Amino acid sequence: MKSGTKRLARLAILTALGTVLLVLGSVLPAGRLALVAISSMPVCVALMMYGVKWSLGVFVLTAALGALLFPGAAAIMYVAFFGFYPIAKSLFEKLHKLWQVWACKFALYTFAFVIYWLLARALFSFTGRELSWYILYPLGAVVFWLYDQAYSSLIRFYIVKIARYFE
Repeated sequence: MKSGTKRLARLAILTALGTVLLVLGSVLPAGRLALVAISSMPVCVALMMYGVKWSLGVFVLTAALGALLFPGAAAIMYVAFFGFYPIAKSLFEKLHKLWQVWACKFALYTFAFVIYWLLARALFSFTGRELSWYILYPLGAVVFWLYDQAYSSLIRFYIVKIARYFE
């Protein structure tokens, strides 16, 4: 099989896997956040295998298919943050100083939080009276830090245990 055909087949499989996980996140409300977060892993694998350009393709196609099949909160979360986070994470981690890396990551988190907060208020008639942003933002920041650490562990696991089978 030619290398271009092999790459295209792998990217299609990664896109299908990401879409299935995203659709499951739409259908199963109890595991929505976890499934949407995991649905970004195929983007990360595409990034490690083929680079930014191809991983952007996996992200865009997964987002489009997920939004067409089951539009809603899961698709919005994927597009607004989780889907492109692996690409942003890899670009941020090329910075030399740790404080710069985390400043960029938390700037992205803050941007996504504000966008999602505004979308929740506009689309879902969310008034914000139940939980205020000044409670949700710091709690979300802690969860974001834990998510980033877990994602780094998954990447290390992929590199050490799985990547050699796809060469």
